[in-house]
Amino acid sequence: MRGALTGSIVSSVFAVAWSFWAASGMHFFAALCVQLAATLLGLVIIISALRRFFGSARGVSPENRTLFSSRAFVIVAVAEVLAIIGGNLVLTLTGQEQFRIALIAAIVGLHFVVFGRLFWTGFFWLGAAMLAVAVAGTVVGLVTDNADLILVTTGLGSAASLFIAAVPPLLPRRVA
Repeated sequence: MRGALTGSIVSSVFAVAWSFWAASGMHFFAALCVQLAATLLGLVIIISALRRFFGSARGVSPENRTLFSSRAFVIVAVAEVLAIIGGNLVLTLTGQEQFRIALIAAIVGLHFVVFGRLFWTGFFWLGAAMLAVAVAGTVVGLVTDNADLILVTTGLGSAASLFIAAVPPLLPRRVA
């Protein structure tokens, strides 16, 4: 349970970051509203997760171990960072920087698909959602040639996916 709550916190922090990135493609007032809403939602999720985290049992039971300490996690995370760096280099060299957010969403989505295979099948849907958002952002960019629309589409879709992924560990547990 503690591992899932840690995941909720991490997911929420990244959702806020994606929201802020999306807001960079908006006019001032809309950007401010998105940033405020994302920050407040993130705080609600983080505070709820922390309250449950510190109220849950401690120990090293399999239920309380986190994926963050596994070797597979480190390998996937390093591969993800290298893919982001390499992809950004290619986009910069080809003059296609407007697709950076879609590229990163695709890489993050792929990393969640791998996590679904390695750790928990629930990561599959998050990976699929992030990949779908990356495709949507790319299509929007190809059709409109508007970098701001790519930012908004991909950023808000990624943020929504991560916020939704943060919620299940916070729901009341049913006792069988």
